[in-house]
Amino acid sequence: MNQPTLLLLAAIPGEVYLSLGFVVLVGSIIVTRIRSKKREARMGTFDEPGSDTKIRGELEELAVQVQEITREQIAKADVKIRMLNQLLIEADQKQKELEKLMVRELPPAEPRESPPEESPREPSRPENPLHEQIFSLTDAGKTPEEICGETGLEIGEVEMILGIRKL
Repeated sequence: MNQPTLLLLAAIPGEVYLSLGFVVLVGSIIVTRIRSKKREARMGTFDEPGSDTKIRGELEELAVQVQEITREQIAKADVKIRMLNQLLIEADQKQKELEKLMVRELPPAEPRESPPEESPREPSRPENPLHEQIFSLTDAGKTPEEICGETGLEIGEVEMILGIRKL
């Protein structure tokens, strides 16, 4: 810069620089606010009129979709439950038929010359040690749930093994 310009700048009092800085600061704040309002207008805010209604409508639509999906899944589960119940009924019928056939095919008992002394019937014990453990726990008064805890088996397995004992 040349010397007359520097002298002119030196002659301006400090209050002018302070005022000029203040004007620049206020101007930058105003520009920032204008830009943020434009950005909000592009993105959309919750302050827009009707935005509550729009959001509420979208939420209600989503809730209806969730209800429809839930109904469909419940209907599918009901169909599967009915099918399983039907299969259980058929299995019970087949079991009864099999038992009838087994009774028919047993040879008639031959009469014995002298009836043996009847001793209290001991339940048949399998040679499987796991079965023996389950039977002894049952004889000790344990419930199937308690037996599951001690043996690590599922309740269905324990009940099936106990069902074998009854045959």
